[in-house]
Amino acid sequence: MNIWVMRHGEAGFNASSDSERTLTSQGESVAKKQGEWLAKRLNAQQIVLDKILVSPYRRTQQTLDCLFQGMQAVDLGKNFTNENLIEIWEGITPSGDLDNVCSYLAFLREEGAKNVLIISHLPLVYDLVLALTAQQETVHFYPAIIAEIDWQSNFGKITAVEKP
Repeated sequence: MNIWVMRHGEAGFNASSDSERTLTSQGESVAKKQGEWLAKRLNAQQIVLDKILVSPYRRTQQTLDCLFQGMQAVDLGKNFTNENLIEIWEGITPSGDLDNVCSYLAFLREEGAKNVLIISHLPLVYDLVLALTAQQETVHFYPAIIAEIDWQSNFGKITAVEKP
């Protein structure tokens, strides 16, 4: 399974709660550029996403929207039209349970999923990369960074990191 782990774009702090924080204009712009990179990468490898897991927090939802806009710019946005592709999941909020996330990814792999995108938060994205690579590789997840992981067994390997 190929897994793309993305931290949401840069968010402001003017919100009534953490879950309501919104992207800054810089966060939106960078997420769109990351969408272009991801689309080119998927196109080059002839990959179609099987599942997109996204936190219900507003900034991750906005990141997905901007990522989609960037992907459309290189004509890959059509892959987002299947609503079954996107799963909004409480389990990947900032306090998400790492073991549950890893178990769900293993389940998706067993069910035949080959390509999964996750848009989430710190510290979960950092911890997830560590867990998927058996503590062998780390990524410093600044806003909107995407790490690509080849997770064919219980030991994954980072194959790309896109830093905006």
